[in-house]
Amino acid sequence: MENLLTRRNVIVAGVAIAIIIGTLVWFGLKNGEERDGVGFLGIFPSAAPSGAPPSPTLGGETPQKTPSVFPGGELPLSPETARSLPIGTMIRLSSDNISSLAGIGTTSVRYHKNIPENLGHLFERRADGSDEERRISNFTIPQVLRAVWAPDGKRAVVFYNLDNQIRKLLIDYSTTTPRTNFLPDSVTDVAFSPDSKSLVFINDLGDSQNIFIATSDFKNQRRIFDNNVPGFEISWLTANNIALKTKSSYGARGFLYTLNPSTGAFNKIADGLGLDAVWNPDGSGSLYSTSDTDGNLLNLKFVDVKTGNVKEFGVKTIAEKCAFLRTQKNIAYCGAPRSSTSDVGGLQTSDVFPLGIPDDWWKGKISFRDNFVLIDTSTGKVSDFIPTSFDVTSPKLLSDDSHLLFRDKSYGNLWSLKLKRVLITN
Repeated sequence: MENLLTRRNVIVAGVAIAIIIGTLVWFGLKNGEERDGVGFLGIFPSAAPSGAPPSPTLGGETPQKTPSVFPGGELPLSPETARSLPIGTMIRLSSDNISSLAGIGTTSVRYHKNIPENLGHLFERRADGSDEERRISNFTIPQVLRAVWAPDGKRAVVFYNLDNQIRKLLIDYSTTTPRTNFLPDSVTDVAFSPDSKSLVFINDLGDSQNIFIATSDFKNQRRIFDNNVPGFEISWLTANNIALKTKSSYGARGFLYTLNPSTGAFNKIADGLGLDAVWNPDGSGSLYSTSDTDGNLLNLKFVDVKTGNVKEFGVKTIAEKCAFLRTQKNIAYCGAPRSSTSDVGGLQTSDVFPLGIPDDWWKGKISFRDNFVLIDTSTGKVSDFIPTSFDVTSPKLLSDDSHLLFRDKSYGNLWSLKLKRVLITN
């Protein structure tokens, strides 16, 4: 019988094994680079790159370097498993396309689905993934564009497209059968008060875009401000602080104002091309983003309303990707783009982003892959928190800041990011 264990054969076999191992390692590393943060088998994100800032703390805890990602197929989790997940874990709560989301108290999220079999139906589940999703309303709404939720999660004004016309529907979900009220076509934007008992709206009659307040069921309307500036977007920050922002485009200078509904005081807070803004919980300051004349993103800034002082941060992102903690007014989490993909050829770039921001991102012509970063507006410190493969939009926090909820704009999925541990209650 031929002796296969000759010196020559052993050497050849060793070289072949080395080549195979090297090839597997190379493909593994390449796959990790392409996924940007999703490592072996797509389950555990890769560790942050060397030289990255240390992980920030939240309540004395830090995220693990390789936190788990739980795809929706593995839910629900047991309460004990959900509690033991490491800080920084991302949980896919819905693999379906959603069109709205609202954090409910310290535990749950509500969201409208935008798929043929659940067109505009409302669902709810726990933000930690420890229960099955529940459909709490099968009221059908075609082509939901967005929903403005009351803070208590009981009412929403749903904007939807019907025959190429945007309609507005006020829905009270506090009853078994939702109560509905169609708002006039002249209503262009609305916001609920912090206590959910009132709403403010803009009434566009062509020559005027006056601002009114009504009860949350759209009764007892009264005008609070005479206005002729078109295209305002509105939000209600605190009892006596309403924010007004002109629509954002890198081709036009935008403006941010505050309005006191009791006194009528109207003050400019910030301006700039491509202006977008997000407010801290007590309305004392705002993070805002701007662009240059070509649509290049500029550094994120924070303005203190009382002093007018402005701080600049070394982060380029759209303010819509940010959310302030509910319990700490100076801390915000932001999805900060690290690469982008164009719908023309699907080419990706790193560090250098395409022109036309924010317009082309809102239109879906450009998508990003974001790092979550933590910004302390009081100290000016910016820290990397966790890399993702998502294009983060609509970030919302539960009232105890235990989870950050967001939508992946590229696929419409609903995700939850665990920020701190919570006690299990019966």
